[in-house]
Amino acid sequence: MPHRLLKANRLLQNSRVIIFVGLALVAAAVIAVALLVVRSSEADFWLARSIKVQQAGEALLSEIQLAEGAKRGYLLTQASDYMIEFNQSTGAIPRLFEELSDLVPDDSDQGSRLKTLGPLVDAKLAEMDQTLELDQRGERTEALKTIESAHVEGLTKSIRAELFAFLNAERALLNMREKEVSNLRRWLAALIGVALLTAMVLTTLLAIATRHAVADLIARTRELEEESLRRQDAEDSLRQVQKMEAVGQLSGGIAHDFNNLLTIIMGNLDTLMRRIADAKKDNNSKTIVAKLEKPVDAAMYGARSAAQLTQRLLAFSRRQALDPVRVDMNRLITDMTDLLKRSLGEQISVETVLGAGLWPAFIDPNQLENALLNLALNARAAMPEGGCLTIETANTYLDDGYSRRFGDIEPGQYIVLCVTDTGTGIPADVIDHVFEPFFSTKPPGEGSGLGLSMVHGFVKQSGGHVRIYSEEDHGTTVKLYLPRMMTAEDRTAAPVGKAEGVSPPPRAEPQETILLVEDNDGVREYAATVLHGLGYAVLEASDTTSAIELLGNKPPIDLLFTDVVLPGGLNGRTLANEVRRTYPGIPVLFTTGYTRNAIVHQGRLDADVDLLNKPYTEQDLARKIRELLDRA
Repeated sequence: MPHRLLKANRLLQNSRVIIFVGLALVAAAVIAVALLVVRSSEADFWLARSIKVQQAGEALLSEIQLAEGAKRGYLLTQASDYMIEFNQSTGAIPRLFEELSDLVPDDSDQGSRLKTLGPLVDAKLAEMDQTLELDQRGERTEALKTIESAHVEGLTKSIRAELFAFLNAERALLNMREKEVSNLRRWLAALIGVALLTAMVLTTLLAIATRHAVADLIARTRELEEESLRRQDAEDSLRQVQKMEAVGQLSGGIAHDFNNLLTIIMGNLDTLMRRIADAKKDNNSKTIVAKLEKPVDAAMYGARSAAQLTQRLLAFSRRQALDPVRVDMNRLITDMTDLLKRSLGEQISVETVLGAGLWPAFIDPNQLENALLNLALNARAAMPEGGCLTIETANTYLDDGYSRRFGDIEPGQYIVLCVTDTGTGIPADVIDHVFEPFFSTKPPGEGSGLGLSMVHGFVKQSGGHVRIYSEEDHGTTVKLYLPRMMTAEDRTAAPVGKAEGVSPPPRAEPQETILLVEDNDGVREYAATVLHGLGYAVLEASDTTSAIELLGNKPPIDLLFTDVVLPGGLNGRTLANEVRRTYPGIPVLFTTGYTRNAIVHQGRLDADVDLLNKPYTEQDLARKIRELLDRA
């Protein structure tokens, strides 16, 4: 009995030791969990602060670059939009720098970098203000020299270098803190697991406490997953923007080279067609003419189709030159109604619901007509058995909530153009792709997949917004939100008159001379041949350097005809400015196959620019040159 009592006592003592150790382990685990939760919260705080610092630093760099760009744009174009952008950016820079200073401790390495950066930013703001003051005092040449000076360039480079160093260091801190948070959470999960197992053996109370900790961990994990999804969405949007930008660059480059080729092809085909027409008068040549006429017409049709394709590429990549004017939308739709009815056929009725008191729109009327026709033809394809197409206009206001929801439109006043059909509708898995280039639900050979992409690109380039709503078997509505004309504007969209046959191209007046600057040998040869044939004297140059050399002896020149994209260090716009120093008031006709920032800003053709898009024919070139010379 004593032996059993002793054994029992030992078991009791062992049990007490085990319970004590277990309780100690639970207490240690609880304490460790609590410490890790506190440490994790601190790590989350510093992680969030690092993210805010990086965002503020990137915003500061962006505003400095925007201010510099706006300053240069204003000095080069004197456009008030650039001054508005400059004032906004320079006003935001001190606020962003102060925000950075509040977020970064003074005694840290990052704080030291900010102390170095502060005087540089102040110096940059002072330099930009002084440069614009020079321009306002009428010393524009000095202002332009200032922005190219070594001091300004060095100051800009120093700011960028300091900001990049600051952002790189903050990114390293962010990565370190993310790893720290990850490690803490792993330890936290492990200790909670130990606490769970121990609590299940020891007491229900410990189990309840553990379940609370697990629930907290699950909630934090869910928040992290939601944050990860938000970041993924942001990255997807950025990739889409970068993809469209890359496609735009590619299509723009293709269009530039292809339009040069098409100019040569279409120009020479046009010449051949005119010579065939002249040969018809000769009875001896009628047999040959009859054999050549049809294949030449077919070749010209193919070339024009290729030219339309390049314009579509430029449209969806937002590289086309827009010429927005004051447009009466109701009048434009009324004028197009007959054309739409003929295009859609008798099985489809066209109804219009035009809003009363409609604001004027600020839009390119030709591109808007193309967009409306594209939407109508898409609607026709969705109504093979017939139906109704309804076109509506109305004034509308998009508020901040709508702008935040979609993110690609500024709040304000817009004219909404709604095109609704009663067709088959668009499936839910397809509707997200309808604006992608070359995406089409039509059978092969019945659509290029560029129609809606062109509409989307045109509206976005115009500062508008597009939404599409559809339900299978019930129809589709496309809404175009177009910018309202907010200021007085003399230019209005004039109705296009009907062509009354092809008239002979206008010819040169006696002793009129053209300076032709074109880097593509084939295009230059064709243009020179056409101009000679029209009676003009022609001076030819393949780049800006040779063009300026031609002007050394100040020969008589009546008009400059130049490509926008040129070798030799200067573009066509800069060359035109140089020529006008020697020949004040000389008319300038630009030509290009790919609109660049030299003559287009914010997607709109500069007001003082006359442009002849490639490809062009003799008739196009003759009329445009005659128009400029008669206007001069």
